Amino acid sequence: MTLVPTPPPDESRTFSDVLESLGYGEDPKLSLREMVEAFGERGFGAIILMLSLMALIPWPPGGKAVFSVPIILIAAELALQRDKVWLPRWLMKASVSRATYLSASRKILPRLRRIERLTRPRLPILTGEAADVVVGIICILLALMMAMPVPFGDALPGLTLAIFGLGIIQRDGVFIIAGLIGTAVCGVYLTLVWATVVAIIHGIAHWFGTLF
Repeated sequence: MTLVPTPPPDESRTFSDVLESLGYGEDPKLSLREMVEAFGERGFGAIILMLSLMALIPWPPGGKAVFSVPIILIAAELALQRDKVWLPRWLMKASVSRATYLSASRKILPRLRRIERLTRPRLPILTGEAADVVVGIICILLALMMAMPVPFGDALPGLTLAIFGLGIIQRDGVFIIAGLIGTAVCGVYLTLVWATVVAIIHGIAHWFGTLF
């Protein structure tokens, strides 16, 4: 495991400012290490938000799992009340094309900045240590759901993870509530998809049964 050093916090830089600056590095690849170090003490919520937004970009089959793994690890650390982000060395080397990231961030940033202006610290009971444990466990489940090969099953948990991430960064209980609502919607959707798949399999089995 690797301990990521935390740079001194810069209160003048918002999350969206840091997000934008990551698109202009010299290296053509944007590594997870660079992302984590850029966000510093805001690492847990920031990386969850960052990776969930990136997961919403269309990727080849199996691409969502690349983002799900670090989200699961970071969410687990959040639930375990760690003070700093720890990630395996091999995972810190994971990277994406900076050009692809820059193109996607330009589309996301205007909307993110509008939402960011709506956030502020509130409802501290939903953003304390006990709440972090619950949110961390929920984020693990959402990340697992995001990696599943379910039609539109990645967009809903990805968006919900982004809401949780923003709530964690800003210590905004209203966004945590919104994330809980989103989690319930994801659960209902997954249940409906599962019920549909079971019904289809049962129908096919019954049809084959009539042939013999």
